[in-house]
Amino acid sequence: MAHELLRIEERLTNVPHLVHPATFETILNYLDKRKAEDFTPTVEAKIVRDDWGNYAFNDESGVAVMNIDGPLTYKPITIMGMECGGANYQTMKKDFASLVDMGAKLIALNISSGGGEAYQCFATARYMRELAQANDVRIISFVDGLAASAAYALACAGDEIIVAEGSEVGSIGVLVRLINDSKALEQDGYERVFVTAGKEKIPYAADGSFRPEFLADIQEKVDALYTEFTGFVAERRNLSVESVIATEAKTFVPEKALQLGLIDKVMTIEGFYEYLADTSASPNIPERNSGSNPTDMFNAQKNEETLKMEKIAELEGQLATALDDVKAKGVELTALTEANAKLVADLAKANEQLAELNGVIASNKQASRLATLKQYLADASQAEAINASLVDAGDAVFEAVVGGYKAQAEKLKTSELFTELGEQGGENDFQAKAENKIVEATRNKLPKTNK
Repeated sequence: MAHELLRIEERLTNVPHLVHPATFETILNYLDKRKAEDFTPTVEAKIVRDDWGNYAFNDESGVAVMNIDGPLTYKPITIMGMECGGANYQTMKKDFASLVDMGAKLIALNISSGGGEAYQCFATARYMRELAQANDVRIISFVDGLAASAAYALACAGDEIIVAEGSEVGSIGVLVRLINDSKALEQDGYERVFVTAGKEKIPYAADGSFRPEFLADIQEKVDALYTEFTGFVAERRNLSVESVIATEAKTFVPEKALQLGLIDKVMTIEGFYEYLADTSASPNIPERNSGSNPTDMFNAQKNEETLKMEKIAELEGQLATALDDVKAKGVELTALTEANAKLVADLAKANEQLAELNGVIASNKQASRLATLKQYLADASQAEAINASLVDAGDAVFEAVVGGYKAQAEKLKTSELFTELGEQGGENDFQAKAENKIVEATRNKLPKTNK
């Protein structure tokens, strides 16, 4: 009977139909229930199943089948008290615990799902795993079509993962879909105004786009969940985290999935149910790579040692590269230090030369000023004294002083004093008196300078 039901289902799936979706789902749900009832050849056994077709249990053989179909959620999705399809983690945990309490020794997870909600996914998988170990229950995960993302994480709770021919597994990644309706609302004439308390309360910037801080926060949470996901798969499948990350969230057909270590066996649907029936006689087969088989244990240890040696060699290579980099940086630092010392010495020498040049310029400037003063003062000592008093004065002040001397000299040459002295006395008497008057008059007019 089971084989006949499987052939009917194969004719219903993956081919075009002209049928109302509700009717089509009713037929498939009925077939799923019938398949679960016929998973064992013991026809006289009592079959226990829940009202919703989530599981079936053969109390004679101790074998149960749990169906995990459709989108996965944390809680049941209902409308007016009626569940709307899919599977939820709360019910899975409850059903699994019920099967263990009823005495199930082998529980097959019949999975056909593209994944769903991340919250409580890994907790549910670990719960089933721990409960099975505590009660000596074996879990076999069977993928009938697709086990992607969260569904594959649940499959990893199994002691082994078997996939039907043509199925796909994987999508080990995290997805957050963000929808921003700001532009649509704006085009429809709506204006949104948020009144908030707390900087991070709303995700939108002033122009309606998502704030960079909001996107960065979402990315951080996605990365954390991705780390948990890849670590869980690596732990359950005895793989390195790097190899799980290398799958890049792609899905794989059975042959490639087997090569990557994501699954253990590939079977036809009929072959799986026969395998399940055969295994029911002794369901507590040790876990994959547990070491019960000496050859398997040797190969597992060999693979583990090989991975360790490869990792050690990789780390040693990284260390050698790092040491070479340090040496190269040391050589560069020494060269830079020497170049810096040379620059400091050159700068000191340049400063000395500049100071010497400034001294020469200052000396030449004072000599030029003294020569200018001597043009208008016959007494050289007086010219030197005045020049010394103006050593810190600017050019403008000096020019003003020289202008005063020059003007006085020009005035005295044409004054009555010049005529009078020229007639009564000699030229030398006139020159001396004139210079004394000029010096006396100019001295009172000299600006005071701070040395």
